[in-house]
Amino acid sequence: MSDADGGQAIILRDGRRLGYAEYGSRTGRPLFFFHGFPNSRVLGRLFQQAAARRGVRIIALDRPGFGLSDFMRGRTLAGWPDDVVEAADALG
Repeated sequence: MSDADGGQAIILRDGRRLGYAEYGSRTGRPLFFFHGFPNSRVLGRLFQQAAARRGVRIIALDRPGFGLSDFMRGRTLAGWPDDVVEAADALG
C-alpha cells in the first residue's frame, strides 16, 4: 500500500498497518526516524537532501494511530519497540 507522498505500509503480525516512508539514499545506512506528537512520517522529508548527501537511508515510521498506521487498542509505550523491530525485519 502507498499514498501520494510516497508513504507505504506494512502489515504487522497482529494485523495492524504500520505506515512508513523512506528518504535519503535508498542504498544508504538505515536510520529510523520517529516523529513527535502530533505529526507523521512526512516530517522525515525535511532531512531528504542531508541524508542523501551523507549516504543515509531514513526510514520514517508513523506511530500507531497517526498517518497510515492503524490505532492500537490498549497501546502502551512498551509496545512501540516491538513494532519497530517488526518494521526493521520487514524492510531489511
